[in-house]
Amino acid sequence: MRVMVVDATHGGTTLAEEFWARGDEVTCVDVYGTLPKRNLEDYSRKFEVRRELPEPSRYDLIVKPIHFPSDPFRGVWERVITHHEAVRLLLSHRIKFPVVEITGSFGKTTSALCAISLLRERFSILSLTSRGICLHDHEGKKILLDRVSTAPANILRAVRLAGQEPDLAIFEVSLGGTGLADLGIIKNVYDDYPIAKGTSSAREAKLSMVKNRKEGSTVLVNADDEKLSGLTGVQFFSPSGRDVEVKAAETKVRADGVEFTAVLEGFKSRRGHISGTKRVRSTGPVGKQQVENMLVGVVIASYFRWEEGEVELGPEPFGEKMVLVSSEPPRVLNKSPSLGAKSIQASIRDYLELFPPIRLEVGGKLRTTCGPVVLEEVADVIRSSPFREIFLFGEFGDALRPLLREKRVVENPGGAIPALILERA
Repeated sequence: MRVMVVDATHGGTTLAEEFWARGDEVTCVDVYGTLPKRNLEDYSRKFEVRRELPEPSRYDLIVKPIHFPSDPFRGVWERVITHHEAVRLLLSHRIKFPVVEITGSFGKTTSALCAISLLRERFSILSLTSRGICLHDHEGKKILLDRVSTAPANILRAVRLAGQEPDLAIFEVSLGGTGLADLGIIKNVYDDYPIAKGTSSAREAKLSMVKNRKEGSTVLVNADDEKLSGLTGVQFFSPSGRDVEVKAAETKVRADGVEFTAVLEGFKSRRGHISGTKRVRSTGPVGKQQVENMLVGVVIASYFRWEEGEVELGPEPFGEKMVLVSSEPPRVLNKSPSLGAKSIQASIRDYLELFPPIRLEVGGKLRTTCGPVVLEEVADVIRSSPFREIFLFGEFGDALRPLLREKRVVENPGGAIPALILERA
């Protein structure tokens, strides 16, 4: 079979190698011109590498990223699949263990790590998250590959690197699902944006978790997200306590953690439908936004093993996302690559439930693995906040400075005072 793989940047070379290894004649197109010369020479020994798109009709199969426009393949659309679909094509016959896939705007990694912390005493788990490709079990964590994106093609690398068959896998996947999942989760699509030159959107891409689902699988989506609440043929979870299959009830937020009751009413798990309750509390995070991540982590764990009772989540899954780094005075840090207007708004809301609005510190990188941020929207959130002082730092802070002239922007953060620190990592 003649196969064209488009985009060497977002996992295309991994896919091209996999098609080549199974005996296909492969052309990989480096449409963004990012492939270093050294890598270009190495790959050229296996398959053809080009900078410009060749004539599509020459190929039996065309594999493109979900964010790449379809127009160049007019007339041969029936031969086109996405990178997500290619991963399923290449792996469906090789994966014999259950798979969880999580997509969404933010909170994916924290949710996955919450689930892993609850499951690793009883199961070996292969994971792909923004923290890398890892194997987890009762003895701890083994990092197989650090600093890796959650592009769907990296699921191939995870399976290849595992070296052994785990009991289960939890994969964080950008912009949708591959169709490999026994349990697929759309966390949220709060940050929707155009893709494929405006012909599609991030929401539409993430809905591939539903469209490409495996027969008999469970797909769980966020009932609190208005962009998802109207879906049919799925199950829902609700951090705010809506009456759906999985909800958080009796939520209490304190400076030293969050506590709520996870209520399951007919959730379709691996062993059948579950109805029951579980009390969940954390020892580390601050803020209601962690309820969504904790609830998803608990329901993933429940999909594989259910028992009523109590669950305690330590600080490890939360990293530097809404954690109390100092109690005297209270200083709360939210450090994340996905920090944007919606997450900043949620962070401010959560912080103000517990502490007075003394200082807001905002900065870090302008561009991250999660892409650019809409500065005007962020500025609107900050302008409407009650913080008396704003301290801006890094590229992100410098870009915001001209948009916040009416706020009191301090040039020197001074001594340690109560503050909310928001950093794009």
